[in-house]
Amino acid sequence: MADRKAKPQRPRRWTPMQAQGVIGRMVVPAMLLTMAAIYLEWLWLLVPAGVLWVIMLIILFLYWRCPACGKTLPKMGRVHECPGCGTKID
Repeated sequence: MADRKAKPQRPRRWTPMQAQGVIGRMVVPAMLLTMAAIYLEWLWLLVPAGVLWVIMLIILFLYWRCPACGKTLPKMGRVHECPGCGTKID
């Protein structure tokens, strides 16, 4: 078996906890826009709400990774360390 060399990970702009903070600040406006669109029956309000949800998903998949090994972190529950390499997540 040939040893595979790990690709060097490119530096990330945000840590996983910073990405979680950004997503946390975007959830409330997205939910309020969605609820307002449903309550007021203004379907055009679903467009900016949908854009916010898509941006949150993109941030989640780009930055919710271990800073050491680059593997995706679990999306549910509290994460204190990477399940792949054991690095503490701050």
